[in-house]
Amino acid sequence: MAQHNLVAADTPRYTRADFTALRFRLNRIPTEQILARVYDEEALHAAGIDTAAQLEARLDAMRDHLVERVCLSNPYLSASLADARRFNSWPKSAIDYLVRAADQDFSAPQPDDPVSAWLRPIVFRALRHEHIQTLGQLHAYIALRGRRWYLPVPRLGAGKARAIERWLQSQAATLGPLAVVDDTPQAALVELGPDLARKLVPLEQMGRVVAMFDGSEGRNRAPGSCLIAARNDLEAIQAYLYRFRDRNKTARAYQKELERFLLWCVGVRRIALSSVGVDDCERYKDFLAQPDPSWVGPKAPRSSARWRPFAGALKPESQRYAVLVLRGFFAWLVGVRYLGGNPWLLVPDPLTARREVPIAVEKALPGQLWTALVQPGGILDQLCAKWPAVPVTAPLTAKDADAPGAQYRLARAAVLLLGCSGARREEAAGAQRCHLQPVPEQAGIPAGLWELALLGKRSKWRTVFLPARAIDALRAHWADRGHDFENADQALALLSPVVVPSTRTAQAKHLSLTDGESVLTGKGFSPDGLYQLLTATLQRIADDASLPMTEPERDLLRRAAPHALRHTFATHAVANEMPADVLQRLLGHASLQTTSLYVRAERARGLAAVSKLFPS
Repeated sequence: MAQHNLVAADTPRYTRADFTALRFRLNRIPTEQILARVYDEEALHAAGIDTAAQLEARLDAMRDHLVERVCLSNPYLSASLADARRFNSWPKSAIDYLVRAADQDFSAPQPDDPVSAWLRPIVFRALRHEHIQTLGQLHAYIALRGRRWYLPVPRLGAGKARAIERWLQSQAATLGPLAVVDDTPQAALVELGPDLARKLVPLEQMGRVVAMFDGSEGRNRAPGSCLIAARNDLEAIQAYLYRFRDRNKTARAYQKELERFLLWCVGVRRIALSSVGVDDCERYKDFLAQPDPSWVGPKAPRSSARWRPFAGALKPESQRYAVLVLRGFFAWLVGVRYLGGNPWLLVPDPLTARREVPIAVEKALPGQLWTALVQPGGILDQLCAKWPAVPVTAPLTAKDADAPGAQYRLARAAVLLLGCSGARREEAAGAQRCHLQPVPEQAGIPAGLWELALLGKRSKWRTVFLPARAIDALRAHWADRGHDFENADQALALLSPVVVPSTRTAQAKHLSLTDGESVLTGKGFSPDGLYQLLTATLQRIADDASLPMTEPERDLLRRAAPHALRHTFATHAVANEMPADVLQRLLGHASLQTTSLYVRAERARGLAAVSKLFPS
């Protein structure tokens, strides 16, 4: 094994005499007395201790090691232990905590052990960049992300990743077995059959369905000529989804429901989709409420072997949506004379509780938190200031020292773009520089306002407005990309990755060769990519203990998604008495009734009105 792929640290082994000596040192017993009272010559020789200074260094290192273990197992003690170490003042309670940590088994790694106790600094410092503090977290991180788990971790290549996996597997007795899924994209199409143990694949990876269940002889097939060329159920699904080829979001939503139902028909019910009856539909409703555990898994690329049809149990609203999609699909199959009847017409919708406000406006960030996040000198500015911008000479990689700053400046631009315009994430991902221009100065209009044309739902363009603050953030982001923001005619994405992953797909999309040098293409994020950028950044902000926020505010950020910024814009606009028709145009709502939901949900207005009934 290459020297740079050695990942395991030389973990010190402490004796009971060491624990006694540490207690004496924390109680400020002179080192000479510790040597005389605790150790014999044989123990000193075994530990390689010849002088009092060497013993002090050993005991101080042991103290720091135990402090780290205690802080990870009980974070509430971090501040008190840090003060005790800083001022070298150790109350009895602090010493007792360290002794309890010392009593734990040090002979083998445990899931709650810090990575720094067992791995070399070059490894655990890189892992901490991804908030991996313990061996249990590292184990779960690898199992979740598959064989290419190391790609987001800076300064950690494939060699070190494989060495870490081998070390974890060698410690399976205490850490548990490590199963690393190879999620390399598979080129070959799969034949879908009743044995789905290893063939839970999305629709685009299905080559064909076994003849017994492909639906070519389904008992619900309509007699006579069919209006589509589909010979089987898989081709019928593909024909239906092709109708939505220009509506990507709708096509993705429908595809998810149809591929789930096809997989269930073949793999669970063992029946062709074109043979299902009312009783089968009722059983599928039960399956939606409680899917098989093997069908559930964390979100993964659709090309990955880790992909699963469900991310968890569906809420009643999602179950009802699935039934509506299937009912519409079967109605279309009947209409084109592929099927003879629609069994879903006789199946009632799953029961759902109607929300007072159908839109989840409670996810909007409160005004105080939003201001603290985006105001000049606020949280986002503080994070960006830790890594000052430098002139760009080449595209950044995750290992570059300037990468965190560029990522935070990108996130700041994205937060301001969505939160100041109310744009959907699909609209923000598709926004281009050529559609952004300053508003001409005129009476009553503040200077520095810009307008942006967005292509929204139903392929309709609308205009939103951005303040100078958001434009400055975009300028800083473009400087990190090495692109000229002042060139208004560029058809480049307003938001584009500044750190390009090492995958072939990402490299081909976001890098190009110009005069023999790699440059960023300026192509935008996918909607999912923008979602991951924002949620990961807000999660890091919420977990940063150095930032001034309350615990409820941190919880809000941990749950926040890009659409929460759209809700934030709308609720704050209502709170500032923006006319409903203006807000409707800015949000791109087809109906004023949808916009009025924000008026009904604006809590401050309701509280103010109620308070008049109960004067103090």
